[in-house]
Amino acid sequence: MTNEKLDWIRLSLSENVGPATFKRLLSFFGSATKALEHIEDWARKGGAKKSITIATTDAAELQLNKAEKINAKILLSVDAAYPTLLKQISDAPPVLFILGHENLLNQKSVAIVGTRGATLNGKNFAAQLALDLAQQDYVIISGMAKGIDRSAHVGALQNTDGHGGTVAVLGTPIDAAYPTENKDIYEQIKERGCLISEFPFGTKLNPRNFPRRNRIISGLSKGVVVIEANLKSGSLITAKEALSQGRKVMAVPGSPLDPRAAGPNMLIQQGATLISSAKDITNTLDHIEDFHLSDTITPGEYKLDLDKMEKDIDKARHLVLENLGPEMIETDALIRATELPARLVSIVLTQLELAGRLEHFPGNRIALIYGDKK
Repeated sequence: MTNEKLDWIRLSLSENVGPATFKRLLSFFGSATKALEHIEDWARKGGAKKSITIATTDAAELQLNKAEKINAKILLSVDAAYPTLLKQISDAPPVLFILGHENLLNQKSVAIVGTRGATLNGKNFAAQLALDLAQQDYVIISGMAKGIDRSAHVGALQNTDGHGGTVAVLGTPIDAAYPTENKDIYEQIKERGCLISEFPFGTKLNPRNFPRRNRIISGLSKGVVVIEANLKSGSLITAKEALSQGRKVMAVPGSPLDPRAAGPNMLIQQGATLISSAKDITNTLDHIEDFHLSDTITPGEYKLDLDKMEKDIDKARHLVLENLGPEMIETDALIRATELPARLVSIVLTQLELAGRLEHFPGNRIALIYGDKK
């Protein structure tokens, strides 16, 4: 692996460098190597009260060694094998950890998601839907949770004609099954499907990582089907992510007496396609034109002379902080309010995020982290 690719992994592992920040750093500095040289200084300018942790070469090599031990792969978003659809989302993971058949990541696919506490009928329907779709060469994407997710994977795995398949997007590293009750299908997916995660080896279990991975479930798919989900279900987060990514949202209706039907019924009221069979899904997705694709990361896109821009950046930082608070605001609204060039706002936001002072939310919304002093 080249030094630049090793530095790409280092940058992704460094403190406060999320997918959106990674993308902006590459566009400003042109390479991961250059970005690593500047991120501590940028964090300081963003108001960091202490030095941020920059991943070492040893830390990056440890990830590579662990991947090799379990016959896994590490894909960078500039690699040819990186999922083409996933490249299109604004916060695509710069690094993916892959275990299994990576060819499944670039085939026609649909996500099936729903509640963990699903009814027997809901689970049976999810499994049958997944099997029917797999037999029509669709890859089934889900999150390997209990309930509907598990049933979708099981249904796809029941297909034995060599077509279709299933991909599990994990909210944990790829080297262990979670939840442990799903170890049986984890092993089957490892052998016959594909397990993927953006979380490096050694990442500790964190409930916040599961909603975060939902954007990858929808990002890998042409459309998302929701089966049984209450109004607070994480499946509705996946549906929301799908809408923001330009994917098709579909839902299976249910009885208004069952709170698990409230989510799908609401989505249908809001315009989601009603699904009663696999044919409804294929009729919907087979007529969608392929997405117009472009790389999610363009190194050196801005070609800026950052040294000459220092005074302008300082002034922009003052204006941005005046307009930011703990309440969420859309980035475009911030640009309009400050009347600053988008590239200056982007630089300031990157510095604030490196300093640990800024949080990103779905829909390109941001907020100062609560308690931050302007």
